[in-house]
Amino acid sequence: MSLSICTECLSRLRISSTTPKGLAVQASTLTQTTSFHSSAAQYKSPLLKKKVAQSGTASSRSRQSQSARLKKKSRERPKLPPVGERRAQRHRIVLSNTNALPVSDMETWSKENMVDEQSVGKMMALDGELLDQLRDSGAFKTTQNWGLFRRPATLIREETHQIARDIANVKQGGEKKQFVKHLVIGERASGKSVLVLQAMSMAYMDNWIVLNVPEAQAFVNNTSSYTPLRHGEDESEHVYIQPHLTQLLLTRIATSNESVLKSLRLNHTHPKALSLKNTSTLLELVQKGAGDHHLSWQAWQAFYKELTEPGQNGRPPVLVAADGIDHWMGPTAYRDSEHKILHSHQFMLVKQFINLLFSGDTSNASPFVNGGMVLYSTSGSNTPNYPTFNLVLSQMRALQLHSISPTHPNFPLPKPYSKPDPRILALSAPVTRGDLNLLDLRGLSKSESRGYLEYFAKSGLLHKRVTDGLVSEMRGLSGGGVVGELAKLGRRVIA
Repeated sequence: MSLSICTECLSRLRISSTTPKGLAVQASTLTQTTSFHSSAAQYKSPLLKKKVAQSGTASSRSRQSQSARLKKKSRERPKLPPVGERRAQRHRIVLSNTNALPVSDMETWSKENMVDEQSVGKMMALDGELLDQLRDSGAFKTTQNWGLFRRPATLIREETHQIARDIANVKQGGEKKQFVKHLVIGERASGKSVLVLQAMSMAYMDNWIVLNVPEAQAFVNNTSSYTPLRHGEDESEHVYIQPHLTQLLLTRIATSNESVLKSLRLNHTHPKALSLKNTSTLLELVQKGAGDHHLSWQAWQAFYKELTEPGQNGRPPVLVAADGIDHWMGPTAYRDSEHKILHSHQFMLVKQFINLLFSGDTSNASPFVNGGMVLYSTSGSNTPNYPTFNLVLSQMRALQLHSISPTHPNFPLPKPYSKPDPRILALSAPVTRGDLNLLDLRGLSKSESRGYLEYFAKSGLLHKRVTDGLVSEMRGLSGGGVVGELAKLGRRVIA
């Protein structure tokens, strides 16, 4: 029997359930509904807050999870201090205390009573103009007790009177210009820096020119600029200059010696870069180097030439002071172009100051026109360990304090197989001649300690009656009258 339709049409024929295919496709696109409602289901937005459940079905509020969401408070960050404010705070010098009691019977230290022997063991007040000069030259230290009293004052000790006699002898030397050299040593808090300050005070009162280096460590601790110096005299070793430190030195000289330098005329011609006239003064010369560090080294050389070479205009005596020179007796933290460590004597300014103290001239002639004094001190609290310089100091002690000659078998010599610094060992030759005075500061005497403690009692710091027994007790507790330790005991307020 022949089929009325073709085979292809039969292959398309499907035997299905009562639901046609089109309805199934259409049902999948419809929204599902439950049997209880005839409307489409609506889903809740997840952004809305959750409704509070009814009291009968929900758990108690204490059992629900709670999260403490605290608002972040904006912190007010403190403003940083200006640039240089913290350093200025560390180096700020306070010279008076309005809460301290005034001492009415205290004399003012002046040129008239400078050499008076009766002032030994007394506290002498410092004048206002003198305080400005000392502050400008950097003579005060933050570790000293200036801010405890109503008026700044200093104790006149026997070593102070000795330096006062030397200053008077230099001024009265006549045609023979005297040149005195002192090296102050001693233990920590023995008053070395204060003794240098007293010498500077007497020089200012006598109208000297004062050159002061407050911290010798600043020249060797790699905190300032340095550059090699080109010259044709000796090229076997490179030497260096420090422009910014030279500028600071000239600034201290200009501000503290202004009254003396402005009355002194030039005696020599100087480089054209300084642009000085024939009628210029030494103050104008120093201000040229203080205003520009590029001209500081040329200005320093010109100023040093004016002080050391004679001319038609006279020159006053010169005091050169430096504190902590034991830092100049060894290697520094600077390095050359080949990364080799530089020695302190390779810096021209340091070498120039060292030559003033350890001069190789046997005639002991003054390098300055009208004489002067060199007063250097070592450091007791920040002492570097340089064995060669310790050897030189021991030779000076043996020669001056114990009268041991260099030919004596007990005279200190370098140890065998040791490697002493040849630069420092060369300084022992001037030491053995005896033209360098060694001032070994120790404790105060009983009369000096009594005057020092009475000043604390009159200022309201020491609430005890100063008797011989108290003075002896304080001297025993302070290591034999060490002035720094005695000040610590005297400033304790004891009711």
